[in-house]
Amino acid sequence: MMSCLFSSAQTSYSDSLIAFHTKYITELFPVIKKDTAFIRFYPVDPSFKFIAKVEILKAQKVFNMTTSSGKAKEAQKYALISFRYDHKTYRLFAYQLMALKNSKEQAGYFFIPFLDKTSHKESYAGGRYMDFEIKDIQNNTLYIDFNKAYNPYCAFTTGYNCPIPPRENTLPITVRAGERYLSSQFHK
Repeated sequence: MMSCLFSSAQTSYSDSLIAFHTKYITELFPVIKKDTAFIRFYPVDPSFKFIAKVEILKAQKVFNMTTSSGKAKEAQKYALISFRYDHKTYRLFAYQLMALKNSKEQAGYFFIPFLDKTSHKESYAGGRYMDFEIKDIQNNTLYIDFNKAYNPYCAFTTGYNCPIPPRENTLPITVRAGERYLSSQFHK
């Protein structure tokens, strides 16, 4: 009976990721204007989903986050996110871009840009992102799932100023979850 429950839960989880990836590809098509069949994801790996601890950071200074175009975007650290993987604790900062934070529609959003050992090899050299809403934080915890990590638009086309993850958001582990990147498939 227990294996049936696990199997059902796993299928439901996989189905939710398929729906997430399908929505992502649909939204990406107008940006890349190419065959989205080249979009690739690592196989779903449940070991890369976590209930992370969240420490909201107060009175953080606004700083210039470097972008793929070399221009800077004003950003602010929003929270420190901690999670355990393979018996070790890892930390990433969550950020808010000031242009979004100061807009009525996007004020409740933040993102976690990151690099890991797949960056420059199997995933986009400019890092990957995970997006969240402030309301996703419950009781100082946040559900993070690297299977939902995605490449910024800059991985596919020019003309965007995609934030590059600050050095402090480089994970010393291999995250084979979320979107992959094979640069030979895209011609800028």
